[in-house]
Amino acid sequence: MRPAVEPPGMVRRTTLIVNDIDASIRFYRDVLGFELWLENRGKVTASSLPNEAPLGAPSRFAIMKGRHPWIGMVGLLQYGEPRALPPPPKALRPGDSVLMIETQDLAAIYARMQRARTPINKAPETSEVTSNGGRRWEATFLFAFDPDGHMLEINQRGPERAPAVANAAGAAAAAAPSAATAGSAPVTAGAAPAVRVQRAFFDGRFGQIHYRRASPQQAGGMRPPVVLLHQSPLSGRMFSELLPQLGTDRVVYAPDTPGYGESDAPPRVPTLGDYADALHDFIADLKEPVDLVGYHTGAMIAAEIAARYPQDIRKLVLISVPVFSAERRAQLVSTTVQAEDGSSLLTEWKSTMGVRPAGQSVEQAARIVAEKQRAGLKAGWAMAALSGYEPEPRLRSIPRPTLIIRPRDGLWDAGAVAAALIPGAELQDAPEYGFGLFDAFPVEIASRVRRFLDAPGVRE
Repeated sequence: MRPAVEPPGMVRRTTLIVNDIDASIRFYRDVLGFELWLENRGKVTASSLPNEAPLGAPSRFAIMKGRHPWIGMVGLLQYGEPRALPPPPKALRPGDSVLMIETQDLAAIYARMQRARTPINKAPETSEVTSNGGRRWEATFLFAFDPDGHMLEINQRGPERAPAVANAAGAAAAAAPSAATAGSAPVTAGAAPAVRVQRAFFDGRFGQIHYRRASPQQAGGMRPPVVLLHQSPLSGRMFSELLPQLGTDRVVYAPDTPGYGESDAPPRVPTLGDYADALHDFIADLKEPVDLVGYHTGAMIAAEIAARYPQDIRKLVLISVPVFSAERRAQLVSTTVQAEDGSSLLTEWKSTMGVRPAGQSVEQAARIVAEKQRAGLKAGWAMAALSGYEPEPRLRSIPRPTLIIRPRDGLWDAGAVAAALIPGAELQDAPEYGFGLFDAFPVEIASRVRRFLDAPGVRE
């Protein structure tokens, strides 16, 4: 929140003069995880800051907000038309600046920088830091350039170390554990817990259900488990980047819907209720209520589970909900074509690459194409189940707290319809996300989901 009394000399925002503000917004949002907080458009006037653009030329100003609600903002200011981005500088000179950004997940930022081909000056490196008063801790540093060549120092603070002692007697005393601390694990300040991701199978009504499970290496203060339901004809593999983000403080499961991924298929074309019952078997075996997150067809299956088995669901998050009219459902394609010359695979490749976001690598897009091939001629079964499903009565009967996130991926209007049908549903617009959002924005999606799941308000 905004401080009641602002201390003198408080630095609230740094404003960067940029060549192409759209490129800068994408970088600070998609790579560094900032939020677009404000955007203004105007024209260059005599009262503008000194610049080379002629009077009357367009000007744009944006503010990108970090995690802190008041300080730590970055301004982006473009005078005139966009210019070509310069190459990164070879050395810093007097007058240059270094923008320092602190994060809790430097590894994720580094991975996104690599996918976006960000110029890296120094790869992540861990060293010891000594502060005033002799306090010491480990920190990991990453140096890179933003699109305009501004140097960025990204750091993640690690565990604080015991203060240095002046003599051998003091060193011995510091090394000996007290009765209160003997046998306890060290506390890591600011470092994200390590997450273990495993794979296993569950014996279900249609055969085995394959699933992925993410959990913190060190349990303690665990929150309710989360179950992620994927889009068809994909599999739980689509949550590969999201699982370790959500699994830092809870156990997260990503089962493959029967017939997809590595899960056995039903003997015949199932209904959406059949899918819901089969996945509920998996949920019920966990022996405690879960938070349920679904995407596309997985969102509708999740909604059906919450309507049928509310006693086993605590909260519900639906992303891109396919609520269609009867006429639109009748038009859904449920057949799968596999051409002998491989042209169908090329068509699938071009379709996936055509909607690939900037933060999704070619390898991740290829992973999606590969997953779509696993189901073979059964790939359209989930779509066939959706075409015969009447969503309105079920959505109106959901009794659990529900969050609907709607990105720009073809189901924008449908998300608003779903939010109006589910009693008390919260609707969050996410126009900055599109297809491939779990690969391109795993940290941001995890943050949205976690805020909702951890907030009070469960109805009994």
